[in-house]
Amino acid sequence: MSQISLPNHPDVIMVYQDRDSVEPAIQQIMELELSFKSYKYNPKKLHDITLMKPKVLLLASNNVKNTIQFYINYLEEYEQKIAPHSAILLISNRETYRAYLACENGLFDNYVIINPLNNPYRLKLVLLQELQLIENHKNSSLEQLISEGEDELASCIEHGVALKKSFTQEVSKCENEILSATNEALDNKEAKAVLQNLIGLSVGDINENVSSSIQKIVDQLIKLKANNQSIKQGIEKLHIPKKKTVIGVNTDLLTTEDAEKACLKTSRYKILIAESSDLFTKVIEEIFADTVFIYALVNDGQAALEKIRTFKPDVVLLAYDLPIINGLEVTRLIREEGNKVPVIAYAHHKDKSVIKRWIPFGLSGYLIKPLKKSAILNSVTKAVKNPIEIISHHKVADKVGIQWIAEYSIGNIEIDEQHKVLFTMINDFFHQDNKEAAIMLFQSLSSYIDLHFESEENLLRQINYPDTEGHIKKHGELREKFHLLRGKLDDYDLDVHHKIAMFLYNWLAKHILKADMEYKSYALSIEESSFK
Repeated sequence: MSQISLPNHPDVIMVYQDRDSVEPAIQQIMELELSFKSYKYNPKKLHDITLMKPKVLLLASNNVKNTIQFYINYLEEYEQKIAPHSAILLISNRETYRAYLACENGLFDNYVIINPLNNPYRLKLVLLQELQLIENHKNSSLEQLISEGEDELASCIEHGVALKKSFTQEVSKCENEILSATNEALDNKEAKAVLQNLIGLSVGDINENVSSSIQKIVDQLIKLKANNQSIKQGIEKLHIPKKKTVIGVNTDLLTTEDAEKACLKTSRYKILIAESSDLFTKVIEEIFADTVFIYALVNDGQAALEKIRTFKPDVVLLAYDLPIINGLEVTRLIREEGNKVPVIAYAHHKDKSVIKRWIPFGLSGYLIKPLKKSAILNSVTKAVKNPIEIISHHKVADKVGIQWIAEYSIGNIEIDEQHKVLFTMINDFFHQDNKEAAIMLFQSLSSYIDLHFESEENLLRQINYPDTEGHIKKHGELREKFHLLRGKLDDYDLDVHHKIAMFLYNWLAKHILKADMEYKSYALSIEESSFK
């Protein structure tokens, strides 16, 4: 049975790497007489495939990791142009676990083992299910069984299908009758008046418990009617193919060679959302319902603390104005527990000055209400894909700042002392409120960083550090960034202050906790005398 489809819009497209490995699968698909095309993998063909708008996309390569990475790249590049479709992995029998992870988070809709193709009927069944053509193929399947002498089995299957169909129809009929009766009863003024009169009878005329029960029934009928439309809309949505997205997918896990990471049970990122406003919670929930994030919602600070410990999220979206414990205090408490989970702070415009006090606790980002959907998703995605290093903090004279501790030492006295000065100067910038003072501090900091970089580069040359040029290149990039930030200070306001403070925190964390620790390891390995 052929599907009517335009030549340039096939129902099914296969993208493969090696023709020989997919040839048996292609033969099975051709037997279904579907509108079908197959293409050897070519990045230049992706745009053409997007324009064809296939209903089902079959992806096969010599390595499922490569297939997944190809599809992720395809989605990221053409996401706004790709029509809703089903994506199916064609894999070898050794790659089922990674394929399961890719399907479990919704990135792919199914997988079929085609190497070896021991079960060709599964591929056919999956395709028919995705194209919703099962009903059209039932009779031909039964006829084939009869022609093969399996009359009894065909009869049994046919009888079972009929019973299932009858049961489904009766359930559906019952549901429709209940909903119809509910609507008629509530729309009929006389029936409504009778019910109200019954409920309004005195205790002497009718038992109070019965009256209460009738009132509950009426209330339930009213709720049922109110939910009727939303239920119908929900059912309709189930039959509409969802657009594919990689938002919320731990793509690194799906493509990693790290055996320990690959054994994780899910490739979906987990996000905890802490928000006190019911209205804003609904807005946030709708945003994340369109992604594959696993999300949890809480509405006070104490609940947020407990959920962080039990839910173990990959990122926390944390409102400032939480009851019981505010968002800033929640961050302070989890940092003191040693929890380095990425935190994105958000606050009302009237509370945005609090961000300055929040930054020393380590933020992956901050947002000011009202929020755009794109801003929320971009911040959350960036936070989970590029988690920041967390610096120790302390409180001095009612002001919280970052703190240099012994484990940050690289073992060279001169460089360690310079790092301590950087901590002090950046803390001073955090706490500054005045434009002129902020500009002066930033200029002093910029000059001191030049001095520090010069000392560090001389040291790296002295010890013949293998990646000296790479380290110097990073210094150059930072100098350019500082020059750009200096220009922003001419339009200094609270938002500019926050952005520069966030940059300084993240740079210092990366510089000391990552880049400098790399040359420390090298210096100790060669037993350099200037390092202890």
